[in-house]
Amino acid sequence: MDILTDEHEREEAVRKWWHEHWKPIALGIAIALLGLVAVRQYQAWDLSQKQEAAFEAYQIQKQLATSGVAAIGDAQKFLDENKDIYGSIVALDMANALLRANNYTEAQKYVDFAIQNGGDLLQPQATLVLARLQAQSGSYDQALKTLDQVDASSYAAEVAEAKGDIYMAQGKSDEAHDAYLQAIKVNQDAKLTINPLLQMKFDNVIKAGDTPAYKIMAAQVQEQQAALTQKQDDSETAQD
Repeated sequence: MDILTDEHEREEAVRKWWHEHWKPIALGIAIALLGLVAVRQYQAWDLSQKQEAAFEAYQIQKQLATSGVAAIGDAQKFLDENKDIYGSIVALDMANALLRANNYTEAQKYVDFAIQNGGDLLQPQATLVLARLQAQSGSYDQALKTLDQVDASSYAAEVAEAKGDIYMAQGKSDEAHDAYLQAIKVNQDAKLTINPLLQMKFDNVIKAGDTPAYKIMAAQVQEQQAALTQKQDDSETAQD
């Protein structure tokens, strides 16, 4: 799409691409999020508290990554003995393996485990994944109610984007537009870069008077570059 010089052609290409691909992408987000959450939260946690449990969880994570559902049995034994943050991390990886095998019902069971036992560290992410699983099965209203349970302000953008995806699945483009726009504004207020996927989603439902998300992203990049240049100039001035 970079070779498209006409703005109208670019926007039409974005809309056509998103219309054809949004469903598998929305599910892919859920699967990717499961894996990322497990790895990041494992790394962030204070491993000195439970070195043995942490190491065992890591070993099971590797088994699930390489063997998939074949490692579910060993992983379940670990869950039975660790109804805590470590068990919750493993539960998310188990759900990930089951999603890859298209077993959504079983996957949801382990996401529920993570919500119940993951505490403040994992509960918001796991709840987001649960909502996407519910939407995938067509339980749109329930998915929206689930998203309303995520009260952590740090996940406001993710919640808004997920709601937009659900509205899109329902064919409610106006509601999807408002949700995606909210996600963009939250990122802007927090001075966070708008991810390319959110850009495509919003530009697919853009309305007259809206600033295309790709232009917002371009402005963000320019601001970041200007800030970096200013920082470098200030550093050089201080050294002089």
